[in-house]
Amino acid sequence: MIYIMLRFSLTISFSVLIYFLLVAPVSAKEPRFGERVDRGLLEHSDLDEASGIAASRKNPGVLWSHNDSGDSNRIFALNTAGKHLGIFAIAGATARDWEDIAVGPGPVEGESYIYIGDIGDNEGHFDLKHIYRIPEPLIDANGSPIDSTLASAEIISFRYPDGNRDAETLMVDPLTHDLYVVTKRETNVIVYRAPYPQSTTSAITLEHVATLNFSLAVGGDISPSGLEILIKSYTHIYYWRRTLSQELGQALAQPPEVLPYVAELQGEAVCWQADSMGYYTVSEELGGIQAHLYFYSRLAPTSVGQRDPIVPGFQLEQNYPNPFPQSGSASADNPSTVIRYSLSQPAFVKLSLYDPRGRRVDTLTDNFRFPGQYSLEYRPMGLESGVYFYRLQVSTSVGTFNQVRKLTLTK
Repeated sequence: MIYIMLRFSLTISFSVLIYFLLVAPVSAKEPRFGERVDRGLLEHSDLDEASGIAASRKNPGVLWSHNDSGDSNRIFALNTAGKHLGIFAIAGATARDWEDIAVGPGPVEGESYIYIGDIGDNEGHFDLKHIYRIPEPLIDANGSPIDSTLASAEIISFRYPDGNRDAETLMVDPLTHDLYVVTKRETNVIVYRAPYPQSTTSAITLEHVATLNFSLAVGGDISPSGLEILIKSYTHIYYWRRTLSQELGQALAQPPEVLPYVAELQGEAVCWQADSMGYYTVSEELGGIQAHLYFYSRLAPTSVGQRDPIVPGFQLEQNYPNPFPQSGSASADNPSTVIRYSLSQPAFVKLSLYDPRGRRVDTLTDNFRFPGQYSLEYRPMGLESGVYFYRLQVSTSVGTFNQVRKLTLTK
């Protein structure tokens, strides 16, 4: 049962109701990105063949990178100006042909993990490929460089369902925890999925989920919201939008947009900024030309790409308590959770609950609302324990905007 407590007192205006009934909301503008900005040289000379890049979720202003094949089992930390922050050896890992790096969720709820893809195979010799997963360490974006060893790396070993392949793109889906590998050399590159939870005790076989109409995919990333996707070739950066109801493969079946990109010397890496307000690329050092870090800024706010979108006057708060036990469980001292949101102008509001696969499992409210603060006491019934997502969709005369947050239901 849902209890709605209105925290304001307003007289309903008939003219306002007529206005919103007759004027259909329009979609928010497509995201736009600016020209390339040179953020500076990569300070550490050993990072000269950067093959992957990822933005930290735990350390603001920190990026992770690594070299192509031929280096040791180490990753580099740098800030968003290219300043060197440290070198971290990955204990138990072998650097055969590391080609991409990603940051995202994993087996421990609330923890951020680094995923390193030992997925390169130029000649197609190796049946098994490996992805190393390790919790993100803490590091200061303005601190002095540190050298350390990260222990207890988990190894996710996999093979393809249809023969050995070379790949340079690894992505982790923040919504489902699934891993995605995109091949490089086919005329139409192939996207494979490793569904969560991925085994670390025996080799898994990937699932073919999409085929893309271009070749030479060399890097990619999924935004922290899970709703925007980047895949890079040597000459282009391709972009897809995704809805909460879509599997990633379904989103990739749509024609992509082409985003701004200036081709670099052996540029093989791309990642979203942690707040999704732009994306980074990095070059390799070739012919005496040092490697640079580049940034392409988002020029217009979007409700798609951020955990907390820039939509003035609309706010969805984190539910409390979280996690919480559902009604009827043995540990249910407090079997409900409270979700609050606020509006600064009249709007049609829909608040829905989704499972990790993007399927809507409950609608909490679907009504016209005047400005004010709202609070819902939500008592889920009949849902399995696990992670869910609740989305606030706000439609006004100038656009439709969304905010998404995560809640955890326990037994």
